[in-house]
Amino acid sequence: MSWLKKLMPGTGIRTEVGGERKRSVPEGLWEKCERCGAALYRPELEENLEVCPKCAFHMPIRARVRLAALLDGGEGREIGAELGPTDVLKFKDQKKYSERIKAAQKSTGERDALVALEGRLMGRDLVAAAFDFAFMGGSMGSVVGERFALAAERALALRCPFVCFSASGGARMQESLF
Repeated sequence: MSWLKKLMPGTGIRTEVGGERKRSVPEGLWEKCERCGAALYRPELEENLEVCPKCAFHMPIRARVRLAALLDGGEGREIGAELGPTDVLKFKDQKKYSERIKAAQKSTGERDALVALEGRLMGRDLVAAAFDFAFMGGSMGSVVGERFALAAERALALRCPFVCFSASGGARMQESLF
């Protein structure tokens, strides 16, 4: 018997409203602002590009969302999408580097920390890249460097601006030799 029933015999805690079980709120529908603590409706927060409508606090924004917000129609052709990291050194600290890569890819849906797109901004050609901090802290490995170089070369070929949104935790020690 619980302490509450001992304290108040004959009373019970009701979990039903009007004879029906109370429905739970779907997971991920609401988020709490880190600064003001306001409960924010997730679709509204996404529409506002991860900026709290109550206090204007800027929450982290993923690379593809940032690039979609920048480019006309939210679309672009990806540069270097086929490139993916490898564990040439067979690096291992507390965990194998190959396992860290797989975990980051699974949790983010990205192959690496930099997304580069060729698109248009206000009707003009533009090449843009954005680091995704959710992928291993936006750290730079050989794929990030190669995608960045390919994007810069594409901008030169198109004779258009190249914009990069940086959000990196630095270089990956697991690929430092490369």
